[in-house]
Amino acid sequence: MMKKLDRYMLREFYKWLIIMLVAVIALFIIVNFFETLDKFVDKKPSVFSIIKYYYFQIPGLIVLLFPMAHLLSGFFSVGEMARRLELLAIKASGINLYRVLGVLALAGIFNSFIAFGIGEFLTPSANRKFRYVKKVEIEKKASPQHRIFARNLSFFGKSGYLYFFKYINSRNNRAINPIIMRIVNGKVVERIDARTGHFKNGHWVLSNVTVRKFKGDEVEVKFYKVHEFPELKESPFDLLKEQYELDEMSVFDLRKQMRALKSAGLSYTKVLAEIYIRFAFPFANFVILFFSLPLAASMRGKGRALGFGLSVLLSFIYWGLLQTSRILGQLGKVDPLIAAWLPNILFFIPGLLFTLKLRR
Repeated sequence: MMKKLDRYMLREFYKWLIIMLVAVIALFIIVNFFETLDKFVDKKPSVFSIIKYYYFQIPGLIVLLFPMAHLLSGFFSVGEMARRLELLAIKASGINLYRVLGVLALAGIFNSFIAFGIGEFLTPSANRKFRYVKKVEIEKKASPQHRIFARNLSFFGKSGYLYFFKYINSRNNRAINPIIMRIVNGKVVERIDARTGHFKNGHWVLSNVTVRKFKGDEVEVKFYKVHEFPELKESPFDLLKEQYELDEMSVFDLRKQMRALKSAGLSYTKVLAEIYIRFAFPFANFVILFFSLPLAASMRGKGRALGFGLSVLLSFIYWGLLQTSRILGQLGKVDPLIAAWLPNILFFIPGLLFTLKLRR
């Protein structure tokens, strides 16, 4: 009997979950389409470009709107059972209501891992493609991936090297006024200044070079007309490639960037906060569902409009808390780990209290 009841609960829940997820994504796209319509009319992109523009947003929208879909599906599936007195019949038959709702809570945990997988393996590449379509096909701007030269370019390399170029040209692999510093434990231990540079055979060859090595209070200075630096292996193509936004990188990429910033002695708080949020936000699906289930089970006689209104209101409250804590974590005002999990904690505690007060 319990297996049949579990299947029934899960079937009702996932039916509403799919309906709500499709509905909120469709609503977002429709609203965004009309907000962006003037840009489409002005730039005249092809219909296929507009389709791609929204298609590549879908993985990110799934992760972003999945918690709201869980909240709505929790209210509608369990709330509907409460209105039809099905929960009352379940309790009358001697079945603990915690046992029944626990199945949906486990589904929320499972869905949290699904959301993490989508956010880690699909969303970053989809976001990169979305921004390319937006910039090149919608806004008709040149692709940054096809840049030949750049001015005032800075770049973090391996082994703590920080590069700065007044001008760099990848067509002939040459640079003007390169400045290269090696930073160890937050201190500059070496600085290289040159008039010109040429990337050749996998490393930099610099002309009219001044090399300064700092050892305590002493500075060792050497001058070279032309000198090869085999340890400087970052190519112009790497230096000119498009830099990804945080939401275009996986956790592995974020950790790699954090290590590079840390080794250079620079602040990596913003990247660390993003890493923690990548783990915390998917579990909002479980937390918000856990919060909504006892409320929905207590809504006997209440209308669907009330459940929908509560869901939207709570979604906005959660989203506001998330954005506030994200900014505080990135600025270092709050520990990034605490900032990432704070919205989940603030929703989990009252959810636990509502569950304990629920009549079993």
